Amino acid sequence: MNVAVLAVPLYILLILLELAYERWSGRHTYRLADAVTSIDTAVLRMLLEGPLRLLLVVPYAWLYEHARLWTLDPASPWTWLLGFVAVDFCFYWAHRSLHRYNLLWGAHQPHHSSEDFNLSTALRKGAFQTAFDWPFYLPLALLGLPLPLFLVLLGTQLVYQFWIHSQHVGRLGMLEWFMVTPSNHRVHHGQNDRYIDKNHGGVFIVWDRLFGTFADETEAVRYGVTTPVRTFDPLRLQFSWWRLLWADAMATRSWWDKLRLWWMPTGWRPADVRARPWPKMGAEKFDCPSQAGLRWYALAQFVAINALTLVYLASVKQAGWLLPLLLGPLILFGCVSLGWLFEGRRALWRLEAVRLALLAAFALAWGLWLAPAQWLFGLGLAGLCAASLLWLVWLAARPQMAQA
Repeated sequence: MNVAVLAVPLYILLILLELAYERWSGRHTYRLADAVTSIDTAVLRMLLEGPLRLLLVVPYAWLYEHARLWTLDPASPWTWLLGFVAVDFCFYWAHRSLHRYNLLWGAHQPHHSSEDFNLSTALRKGAFQTAFDWPFYLPLALLGLPLPLFLVLLGTQLVYQFWIHSQHVGRLGMLEWFMVTPSNHRVHHGQNDRYIDKNHGGVFIVWDRLFGTFADETEAVRYGVTTPVRTFDPLRLQFSWWRLLWADAMATRSWWDKLRLWWMPTGWRPADVRARPWPKMGAEKFDCPSQAGLRWYALAQFVAINALTLVYLASVKQAGWLLPLLLGPLILFGCVSLGWLFEGRRALWRLEAVRLALLAAFALAWGLWLAPAQWLFGLGLAGLCAASLLWLVWLAARPQMAQA
């Protein structure tokens, strides 16, 4: 049972409530392109979650079966309580390590890349992070925490972290001393010098207080990373930091530096390439102004892509393989195309037209040949693609779009 996925309706409800509150209060923390990119990174992570989760599940199950020191009773409330605390303790060290080393930071940087901070930021995930943080949870298998219970507790711990990504909740009194709250998690997302690499806890802030990584929110937080990603493409976003490391590895003349820079502290660079500038955060947030018509089109496609993602998740749950195999790449294509739309790239019209054509071809093949019993789904999706293509052609023909 994936608790984080089951909580998706709750995430949607809370985001809508936060947007409603912002409309009422007049204080806005959302930008459409940034929020859509954050949610699309969550979609990308869902597409990769199954294969990458095996990196954790397989060794955990083996260690529990063959090397556990105790057998904890999953029916005991104490197992649940102490197991939850232990999961958060492991998360703290995994999270701290992801900030500590160049290679690992590349997997986690996408989560910090937004220059906004709102509930959608909680969904901006590193799609490949599971490939790097899984070893930190294996001691729990040795202690005898059953795998199904571990997965439930880990998912619950991640769900808790959703609500702390908000600028609208102030300080919470005594809770600030032992729980992770929006105030001390805002610190974690700050690029202010005194906030960098602070407050790594997921649920309990006591780990940071015990191990010297705590910082209080004492000045206005500037969100984002000091080396900005400057893109709304959720796939490109995943490789932003690793691309910089790869460029340094190719440029340095030292073979030793080519190898070790990946495991050096975050931000370390070979001496002979430090003169090559990396991107620096400017005074203005990254943005690409676009016409209102294109934004409405992008929002409609965003809703459609997320609806297809729900279809994808439902088919996986039903143990199907053909629909996810065909639909997954098309969903990924859609997320990338949305990023191009928001960035206003020259090739966006051709890319989006190709995407719609491929999606329509899939829909017709599915409804008329691969799964005739689902003909209504296939024809409906093909019709939606046709309507979207007409909308796209109309937008492209408008004079203001041509000038842009």
